[in-house]
Amino acid sequence: MLNDRERRIFEARRLAEDPLTLETLSGEFDISRERVRQIEVRAFEKVQKAVRDTAEAARRQLRVVEDAHA
Repeated sequence: MLNDRERRIFEARRLAEDPLTLETLSGEFDISRERVRQIEVRAFEKVQKAVRDTAEAARRQLRVVEDAHA
């Protein structure tokens, strides 16, 4: 779902107990702070979509099981 760079930035900014700054990550990847922010936003959107899709698939499966037992 996320490539290595997206995963690193997402984890460092959103999941870390002490999140890294845009400045720190921009230096790590040799890109601008704005580009780090854009990658972070895109990664977050991908994660949100994956969660929504997974939840919807689970709801569909639950309906199938419920219908089979009705």
